[in-house]
Amino acid sequence: MPIPIIIGAVAAAAGIYGIAKGAGGAKDHSNAKNINENAQSMVDNAGAQIESSREATNKVIEDYGQRKLRAFNGVINDFIVNFGRLKNVELADSVELEKLNAGDFTSSTLSGLKQDYQMLKDAGLGIGAGMGSGAALAFGAYNGTMLLATASTGTAISSLSGVAATNATLAWLGGGSLATGGFGMAGGMMVLGGIVAGPALAIFGHILGNKGEEALNNARSNLEQAKTIRDQSALMVDKLQAIEKVTTLANNAFSMTSGRLRGSVHDMKNALESYGENFHDFPQESKEAVFMSVKYAQLLKAMIDTPLLDQEGNLVLSTERRIIDIAAVAEGKKDKLDDIAA
Repeated sequence: MPIPIIIGAVAAAAGIYGIAKGAGGAKDHSNAKNINENAQSMVDNAGAQIESSREATNKVIEDYGQRKLRAFNGVINDFIVNFGRLKNVELADSVELEKLNAGDFTSSTLSGLKQDYQMLKDAGLGIGAGMGSGAALAFGAYNGTMLLATASTGTAISSLSGVAATNATLAWLGGGSLATGGFGMAGGMMVLGGIVAGPALAIFGHILGNKGEEALNNARSNLEQAKTIRDQSALMVDKLQAIEKVTTLANNAFSMTSGRLRGSVHDMKNALESYGENFHDFPQESKEAVFMSVKYAQLLKAMIDTPLLDQEGNLVLSTERRIIDIAAVAEGKKDKLDDIAA
């Protein structure tokens, strides 16, 4: 009787097929697991690189903001006070200042420095006061006009607290999350330089309940999403590193220039003690000390007026070139900085 034999053969074939299918499904699940682990590792590494760059960039911008505040409360205030004691100052006598376009110094740059410092004092950041991390971050990133804005009535701002929170990029740099609720790395991608975040970082679903082939397809999709995140993260790290580089350059240039101003102001104070307040009574050497103090004060004002980031959180592309020029003039390697009062 052949029929039972045929049925048995079909059943055996079906069994073999089922075993093979089951083995294939198990293999698919195993491959899916490996792919998902690879994708997750890719995303984790990207997140770690961004966090490291975020912390480094945040620190250097904060340091720059604190340095600017120390200069205002120290050498800039010292310059304002002592230069203000002088009578009959004639800056046009200096060849150095003529190169520097300093003709409008007393009416423009000096009044600007005084205004900026007065606003800082009105904000409670005068001598002896500290600056919170958020305000330091904003003070490092912004120029005086952007940060120390006055109301339409001309009243100076009363507080710098929370300034960084008005800019999503600064909020993210300062806290690792957006002030509106903390989007973490993906949020940072959305705000930093206009990079649009790809898929959310929690891209991996459960695969155990899926069929092997479906799980494998989902894992491959996860890997493609992870590659997108990796590539966007690399762009983000590049932007952070560019900001860090320019801020470090600014910090060094500001430190060097303020140090030179400190030396010139010291010489000017000695001249005031020795010859009185009438500039005409100063010997040429002391007049030169006054000229140089004006030069360095004007260069510091130029740096204070040069923002690192715009209000959208993008690095201002012209800033690096301008800082290099300012440093070159301060070091005597270049005669003139164009549009210094801009």
